Amino acid sequence: MKPFQSLFTAALLGGAMMYNVSAQAASTIEISGDAGLVLVPALAWGMSQWRNDDEGQQQFYWSMGSTLVTTELLKYTIHERRPDGDGNDSFPSAHTSLTFSAATYIQQRYGWKSALPFYAAASYVGWTRVQSERHHTKDVLAGALIGYLNARYFTEPYHGVQVSAYAEGGSIGLNLHMAF
Repeated sequence: MKPFQSLFTAALLGGAMMYNVSAQAASTIEISGDAGLVLVPALAWGMSQWRNDDEGQQQFYWSMGSTLVTTELLKYTIHERRPDGDGNDSFPSAHTSLTFSAATYIQQRYGWKSALPFYAAASYVGWTRVQSERHHTKDVLAGALIGYLNARYFTEPYHGVQVSAYAEGGSIGLNLHMAF
């Protein structure tokens, strides 16, 4: 019963967000990007629910939360004007940072095969932000980097082997991490 209630609550909140965001959108391209803002993270969260991955859900929350905080702090300290002239909170793109955080969470947690559609959707969301003149290209690129880095920091693999390089002091090497 818990997964059903959680999915119902998420769908209800997502629908409310979509209605609010779509009501303010100016074009079909912008509306589709707004839909991606809701759907990409919702599907990433849903994948953790489907796998009954409580540890992954916590990592998802930390990744998304830190991405949102980082993005909002930068928006309200940098004060860059939007290309359409509507406000001074253009840098970085929150739509892009949140969707890339979700995509990177999927890649880190469940692998590249699962993540490719998420990265494609996140890239599309970034493209819509530039096309609808809500952001400059640099805003979208910065948002993607913020989402990527936050999710990389907070997310560990679900299964399999992870190999990473390190450099410390005067030595370099490889770390091998196996999750069972």
